[in-house]
Amino acid sequence: MAKRKFKPNVVTWNDIDDQSSLANTDPSLNDYLVLAEGDSWFTLGGIPTSNLLFSLRFKKMTMILNCGSPGDTIKHVSDIENNHLLLKALSPDGYKWNLILLSGGGNDLIDEVDKILITKEERSLKPVKHTADYFDKKKLRRLIKDIQDGYRRIVALRDTDGSLAKHKPVLVHTYDYATPRNSPTRFFTIPTLGPWLYKAVTKAEIPKDDWIAVSMFLTDQLAEGLLALQKGKNKIKKFYVVDTRGTLKMAALNTTGDNGDWLNEIHPNSDGYKKIAKVMEKSIRSLLKKR
Repeated sequence: MAKRKFKPNVVTWNDIDDQSSLANTDPSLNDYLVLAEGDSWFTLGGIPTSNLLFSLRFKKMTMILNCGSPGDTIKHVSDIENNHLLLKALSPDGYKWNLILLSGGGNDLIDEVDKILITKEERSLKPVKHTADYFDKKKLRRLIKDIQDGYRRIVALRDTDGSLAKHKPVLVHTYDYATPRNSPTRFFTIPTLGPWLYKAVTKAEIPKDDWIAVSMFLTDQLAEGLLALQKGKNKIKKFYVVDTRGTLKMAALNTTGDNGDWLNEIHPNSDGYKKIAKVMEKSIRSLLKKR
């Protein structure tokens, strides 16, 4: 007989504070308490609603307190003085978390990609021989370093005196290979935000044949930057990264809606999130066993 898998009770601080909330928002009624903070992969990717947290499955009753918000960057999340929800969660007013899940870095790249890509005029001075030649390498390195520093600030908050999550494991995911395409997020049929990569590669006048290579290179740079945080002399203690690259079927160029495992340009669809969740669940189960 297959063991039962539990959907997480994904809640917010408002749900917990609401006296009329359902019983599954009571931390004492859950076996595992997980704190989540991050971007739209943890919140909303469009309509229909789906996200990574909803797709996770656990072996026991689990409450996930979600502090994430759409479009959040690691720069903003790690601005500790102004991140009141995370401060509360990691203060003595929070809970004894078994695990912290973080999703971030993707929006930092998206926000800066048009500044990192070299213009057509600049490229005329130095012909492109490799995908990396489309980028301002110094700006890209600085951005990856800023993202890494943001994660370090979050973990430093985790380990402050008084934190009920001190030295608890932090689990981070890399992203997957998004296709630059004119596919914004939509509220039903109405475009709301984006597209992002598509605008950047068209503005930089990058040949369409190189769009996917450019996107993959950018995704790889972020992924390797995150993976570097869990190794070497300056590794972050109790910090784990799940490499989710290559999990999803890429969307085809020139498509404008749900295609492959992608709902829009940068968000997976429901099936895509389920695939990412399965990759993460093995690490989650292992870390929860060590609690």
